[in-house]
Amino acid sequence: MLTQFRLTVLSIFGLTLVQCLFVVALGGTIELDIRPGKGVTHQKMLSDYYPPFKNTNFDTPIFFLQGEKPGITGLAIGGTHPNELAGQVAALVMVEKGEVRVGRLIVIPYANRSALSVKDTQYGVAPLHEILTKTGIRYLPYGDRRTDIKDQQQDDPRVYTNPGGYTLKNGKEARNLNRAYPGKVDGTPTEQLAYAIIKMIEAESIEFCVDFHEARTLDEHKTDKTDNGYPSRRLAYTLVSNPKATELAAISLLDMEEDTGVTMKLEESNTRYRGLSHLEIGNATNCLSFLTESPNPGQDKWREDADVINDMKYPLVHRVGIHLRVFINLANVISEEFGKPFTVKGIPEYEALLKGDIGMFLN
Repeated sequence: MLTQFRLTVLSIFGLTLVQCLFVVALGGTIELDIRPGKGVTHQKMLSDYYPPFKNTNFDTPIFFLQGEKPGITGLAIGGTHPNELAGQVAALVMVEKGEVRVGRLIVIPYANRSALSVKDTQYGVAPLHEILTKTGIRYLPYGDRRTDIKDQQQDDPRVYTNPGGYTLKNGKEARNLNRAYPGKVDGTPTEQLAYAIIKMIEAESIEFCVDFHEARTLDEHKTDKTDNGYPSRRLAYTLVSNPKATELAAISLLDMEEDTGVTMKLEESNTRYRGLSHLEIGNATNCLSFLTESPNPGQDKWREDADVINDMKYPLVHRVGIHLRVFINLANVISEEFGKPFTVKGIPEYEALLKGDIGMFLN
């Protein structure tokens, strides 16, 4: 029988008593509100692939949607950066509404549970966001970009020793999962987290994966000319591809623009920047790896009280729709290229998402 993950909590962010029932204790192990739908055939924990994580703040649930007929296997990763809400919610929609008929879908809704257990230190966005579902009020958690410092005791300004090396501009980024791939079994806790995900990808023979992310909105880049002294780069509305799969990514984006009217930029992984999932996963395994970026108003420096659910220009349904559509289009293109089918039902179309609130598409 599938377990339903729930949030348990302590008042640590000055929230109301009712809200506190849905938060986590600072430095404690977070329990997640995930409500698996009928399409989930079984579930595991990351510690099944990396036993040292058992009963720690890094262990996280992995959900399997197995079709009745064999086909391609895809992985969706949410929560690499828990202050990028749309990626986590897109993964939840897959788990709670998706039904795979042909092939296999594996989903990690919250890749870095440790970072989810602390408040956003970059922009001060609230840790909980209320939505209404058919079963009542539900809260979506919003965490930090980096592993809780209580789980990784010190920031590490070393030069990374992964292939090519990578010098951190900020020692805190050593707690950034998306700077830690392909990971190391004897590395920092965050490097071990990356290593554990790589081991899972290898063990399950995953053929393609998409890491869901968010970035500053286009409005932010109209006013912010630099980013820590470097020219500002537009990451929102971008699909980043491992060099092995750039042509397939380009085809998928053409299909997406035709389907939804949303235009996205394609970037190929820059081999000078190491530790990033879209580069390192594809290089370390047989899995074709990608990363999507949607626009998150919660990451704009100029906003004082960002609405990460119902922003007029960048609502959550729009951002979730981007991730879901990119994943499905990539799956279709890759399955045709490999000659291995993939059919999934229940995941809402982009246009359907725009017509409703996000709670309509969760359990």
